Amino acid sequence: MIRVTRKPCPPSLDPADLDAAGPRELDRLKEKLAQGEPLKSDDFRAYGSQAVREALREMFHGKCAYCESKIAGSQDTDVEHYRPKKGVTEADEAGIRHPGYWWLAMRWENLVLSCQHCNQSRSYHVIIPDGLETEAELRTFLEQHTKSKAGKLNAFPTEDSQWVTVETGDIASERPLILNPVDTDPKHHLDWVLFEGASTVREKDGSPVGEATRRILGLNRRWLEEDRRIRLLEMRRLRNRLIDKLNKWIEAEAPEIAEIYRTTADEYIEDLVALTEDDQPFAGMARAFLELVQKEVAEMEGP
Repeated sequence: MIRVTRKPCPPSLDPADLDAAGPRELDRLKEKLAQGEPLKSDDFRAYGSQAVREALREMFHGKCAYCESKIAGSQDTDVEHYRPKKGVTEADEAGIRHPGYWWLAMRWENLVLSCQHCNQSRSYHVIIPDGLETEAELRTFLEQHTKSKAGKLNAFPTEDSQWVTVETGDIASERPLILNPVDTDPKHHLDWVLFEGASTVREKDGSPVGEATRRILGLNRRWLEEDRRIRLLEMRRLRNRLIDKLNKWIEAEAPEIAEIYRTTADEYIEDLVALTEDDQPFAGMARAFLELVQKEVAEMEGP
């Protein structure tokens, strides 16, 4: 997960344009509630327009806002409500009646692009633990464990189990436990296990936000971890070639030979940096890996 800057609101959701689809839908929802009618899924349509979906796809570079999988070309995307529109699981469990943040269903600030695995609650994901040292340990774990439930759906836990339940409430007073990469930089809450058998993400410095985010979204689910590991192995190979060329650069006696090794090493560094760009899958993991490599290079180069 990486920090993302929110782009301008699509015209159809502009709250200042009372004739736009978003404000008109909000008026209809208020009218239904005033008449005592329950809200149904079909009442929420403005957020699902093609224009909104395309704007989110551009903003998130065709990746899931949460797991950073490239999703536009391989599966349907979900326009995900960060604050759920039809209920809050944790509030229900706490005995608090929450109608959902229905008044935010058409607000641009509440929408992110998500893959269906992160957004929908499913029970067929295997969650990979931290600390697997070898590929053999990973295979053994997969053979012994089959199912774990993951996916956001209506989840929206808060640190103090307090939620805004009415339109007039101040949502800024809430303390969400699930990361929204538009509002918060994930690198302050998530850490990576990069030099062991699997590529897993964990909470950083005991962050409750990081732990809830990775657990609820299933950020270590099997096939996601496998895709991430493929990218990580690619970066490890580049890193190994980089270190090899730097060692030869240090050991070379002839300046012209040393320059050749140094130039090649710089090319490998450029290749690694390219994998950390915003539009690359798993850029958050890649940036963490690059930071470690940069420290290695700095130590090799010396003062």
